[in-house]
Amino acid sequence: MLRIYVIYIKKLLRTKSVLFWNLAFPLVLGTLFYFAFSNIYGDQSKSAMRIAIVGEQAEDHPFTRVLQELTYEDGKKMMDITFADEATALEALKEGDDNGLAKAIFGASTGAKEKSDAGEAATKHMIGVIHMGNGADVTLTIAKNDMYQSILSNIVSAYRQKTEFLQDSLERGEAAYMEAMKVVAEDMEYVVNKSMAGENKDPYVAYFYNLIAMMCMLSSISAMDMFISVQPNATNTGLRIGASGVGKWKYDMAIFLAVTSLALVCTGVALFYLVGILGLSFGGSLGMILLTSVLGNVLGVALGYMVSHFGHLSYNAKNTILTIITLGGGALSGLYMVQLKAMVETRAPIINRINPMSVITDAFYSLNMFGTGDRFYRSILTMIALTAGLIIIGAILGRRDQYESL
Repeated sequence: MLRIYVIYIKKLLRTKSVLFWNLAFPLVLGTLFYFAFSNIYGDQSKSAMRIAIVGEQAEDHPFTRVLQELTYEDGKKMMDITFADEATALEALKEGDDNGLAKAIFGASTGAKEKSDAGEAATKHMIGVIHMGNGADVTLTIAKNDMYQSILSNIVSAYRQKTEFLQDSLERGEAAYMEAMKVVAEDMEYVVNKSMAGENKDPYVAYFYNLIAMMCMLSSISAMDMFISVQPNATNTGLRIGASGVGKWKYDMAIFLAVTSLALVCTGVALFYLVGILGLSFGGSLGMILLTSVLGNVLGVALGYMVSHFGHLSYNAKNTILTIITLGGGALSGLYMVQLKAMVETRAPIINRINPMSVITDAFYSLNMFGTGDRFYRSILTMIALTAGLIIIGAILGRRDQYESL
């Protein structure tokens, strides 16, 4: 098997398209991202987010107090809050930047000194409208996509998760509820001490998370090509291999390891270039970043392995499937517009749970923002589960291949 592994390593290195798409293209794109976004965050950061809170108990709601107390690491308020009726707030949000109604409701509800502190430094437009219901029944409505929308969406999502956790614990009894309260309190203390902004506060770093995720998914295409090359119904090489005495699983395993090895080298070079040369900070532990990259690449190769065994489809059809997953998944995970992932999370969160690129980027994001907590481990376990599922499906499809003659 080692000999087969070496052969396919050499074959991959001689394939120019593999080296271009797996290494050269991501490096060029990463450089463009760096020069496009490197100065934006410094000009826009630390502005208070203008939000409207609606609901019958809006002013006394526990989450309202949480939002009022949120600050950046320098002590500045994160939120510029006003209370309004739902119809007025939604209309103000809909009108956008040139919005006399939004200016009116913020101006009417803010004193002179508070307006100076949270007005001049506040975002020019409303970020969203939060409707306060009972318990975890808190919803967020947004209209404009910008760097703050993702932050607000994650804050609302975190509150809902914690509240639902407490409600479930209460149903199990007082002891379970008190233990849950302790867990939530410790978690909130950790978040406050670490700062809501994370180790790398720049929201545009999400583009680089997506870049690494795209590299992981691009390895699926080279993997598919290599696996198809040993299939008897696809190539002459596959005919000879099928007629030989070497077990198919040995070729599959050797190819899997070869493609994964090259993908890891390419990802390692990209990370060294982004972090070591461009000076980008991904946030979080370097070891966990490397672990996420390794699992992401294995997931990409597993995807190529599965699709390569769709025996009834042509090569072009298989290639189209992987292209849609890579480019479409990249779009939904925020590769082209970073706010789109948060929009998907708000409207159809299940897509972010099964989209490989969203899972990989979420692991990087949560590692930066919250460290190695529940959200990070959920992403890691999801990657492992998706990888195992893809390999099992591919193996089952491969065993079903039947050939009348070779």
